[in-house]
Amino acid sequence: MAADRPIRIPDDLPVLPPGVCLPAGGGRVVPGVLFSLVAAGAAVASLLVDNDWFQVGLLGVILMLGPAGLFLRAGFAGHPAPEIATQVVLSITCHSVVWIAACGFTLATMVGPTVGTVRTALLHATSFGILALFTAILVRGALGGGGQSYCFGLVFSTVLAGIFLPMASHPHSYPLAHSLMAVGFLGGAILQWVQMRRALPSTGPF
Repeated sequence: MAADRPIRIPDDLPVLPPGVCLPAGGGRVVPGVLFSLVAAGAAVASLLVDNDWFQVGLLGVILMLGPAGLFLRAGFAGHPAPEIATQVVLSITCHSVVWIAACGFTLATMVGPTVGTVRTALLHATSFGILALFTAILVRGALGGGGQSYCFGLVFSTVLAGIFLPMASHPHSYPLAHSLMAVGFLGGAILQWVQMRRALPSTGPF
């Protein structure tokens, strides 16, 4: 009888190391793609409008888009997976960290001649410290399992921010910060897609 037959596990099923979770479908890639588009649009808007209050308001809009997206998803498609919520929180936090670092470097450039070398160096050190601390958090998340490969893309943004933001002038520091985040978001989405393809070869990108 069929009930007496042993259950056979197909040999072609992927075997994952302990602690590594499969991505929950193509929905894992969508936040990175959307954040990349938003950051790219913010870079263009920031480049066209040279106003500090506009830059602050633009960041505020970006920070509100993440929770708003989670709220709308919860209303239309049920509560999102905890992994997606974590990704959204880390993404908008990383964006704000890079933007704040841009403010620190810009302030150091603008007031450096008047506040002296020591205070200017302190502003630079604070900006570098913020980027380094959050980079360490992202690296820990990326290497800690759970399929958080998008963290490597965010690390790419913070590292590039530490390299290029100190050299940017005031009108271009904010657009550069948004551009670096767009690159990181897109890189994280690509890494997630590659991870999905390796784990489930028959799964499409979305």
